[in-house]
Amino acid sequence: MMASLSRLAALVGGEVIGNSELEVKGVSGIEEARPGTITLVGGAKFLAMAEKSPAAAFIFPKDLQLPPGLAGIKVENPRLAFAKILRFFHPPQDFPAGIHSSAVIEEGFKCGEGCYIGPLVFIGKDVTLGDRVVIHPGVVIEEKTAIGDDTEIHANAVIKDRTLLGKRVIIHAGAVIGSDGFGYIQDQGEHYKIPQVGRVIIEDDVEIGANVTVDRATTGATLIKRGTKIDNLVQVGHNVEIGQDNLVVAQVGIAGSARLGDRVTLAGQAGIKDHVTIGADAVIAARGMVIGDVPPGAFYSGQPARSHTKEMRIQAVAGRLPELIKKVKDLEKRLAELEAANARGNSPEKKA
Repeated sequence: MMASLSRLAALVGGEVIGNSELEVKGVSGIEEARPGTITLVGGAKFLAMAEKSPAAAFIFPKDLQLPPGLAGIKVENPRLAFAKILRFFHPPQDFPAGIHSSAVIEEGFKCGEGCYIGPLVFIGKDVTLGDRVVIHPGVVIEEKTAIGDDTEIHANAVIKDRTLLGKRVIIHAGAVIGSDGFGYIQDQGEHYKIPQVGRVIIEDDVEIGANVTVDRATTGATLIKRGTKIDNLVQVGHNVEIGQDNLVVAQVGIAGSARLGDRVTLAGQAGIKDHVTIGADAVIAARGMVIGDVPPGAFYSGQPARSHTKEMRIQAVAGRLPELIKKVKDLEKRLAELEAANARGNSPEKKA
C-alpha cells in the first residue's frame, strides 16, 4: 500500500511540510526507520536522529521546526497522528462471515449479520450475538450471554454464563470473564463457599487484555463502564465497579466491591483494597497499595498509598535513616555522659 504525504496529512488533520506528493509505503520507528516510511519525531531530542534517518517523512509537533530538506506532517498531537497512520497501513483483519464446521452451538442461539465463528468454539444455550461479531478459535461462551455489535473475542477466552458485553468490545486471548468471585465464610475452622450468583456487565468500547480475570458478582453485577482499557494479567474482583475511560495497567489487583470513578489510572502492579472508593481522575502510581478512599484528582503512591508529595518526603527522610540513627546514637551517648557527670557533681562525697 502506498499513500501520498498529502493524503496522510488529510487523514490526521495536519499540515504538509515539503513535497506533498511524496509517496509513503509504511510506518517505522525512529530508531529502526526504513526507506520509504514515515516515522515519529516526538520532540527536539529526536531531531539529530531524524537528520540521519533513511525515513522518507516525519510526523512532528507544531512547535518543532524540521531540519531543512526533510519532509513531514506537522500536527497538534503527533502520537495520535502516528497511531492513525499506523491503522491506515495496518487495518484490522477482515474475517469471512460464517460458522466453522467444528464449532459446537447449542439451542436458542441468535446471531446477527456478518459474524465469524472460528474452529472449536463452544457456544451455550440462548446466546445472542450482534452484527459483525468475531469469535476466534477455542473460545467458550456460556449460556444466556449477550454480545454487542463489532465485538471481537480472541482465542481461548472464556465468557461465563449471563455475561453482557457491549459494542466494539475487545477481549484478548486467555481472558476469563465471569468466573466465581472469591467469597468464603469460616464455619468451625473450614471455609464455606458463598455462592456467586451475579454476573459481569462490560459496556461499549472496553478492551480487556490477555489473561485478565473479571469475577462475577456475588449478587448483582461486576461492572466495567464505557471506554475503559485493561492491560494484561489484571484481576478484577467480584462486585467491583470501574468507571468510564479508566486505564488499568498490567498486574493490577482490584479487590471485591471497590469503586473507581471515571478516568482513573492504575499503574502497573497497583493493589486496591476491597470496598474502597477512588475518585474520578485519580492516579495510583506503580505498586501503590490503596487501603483507604482516594479523593478525586489525587496522585497517590507508596505502600500504603498516600499523596505522592507526602510519599516523596517520606522516602527522602527514609534515605537518610542510617545517618539519622548514627546522630541519635551519638546524642544518646553524649546525654549519658552529661547525666553521669551531673550525677558525680551532685554526689554526697563531693559535697563533703
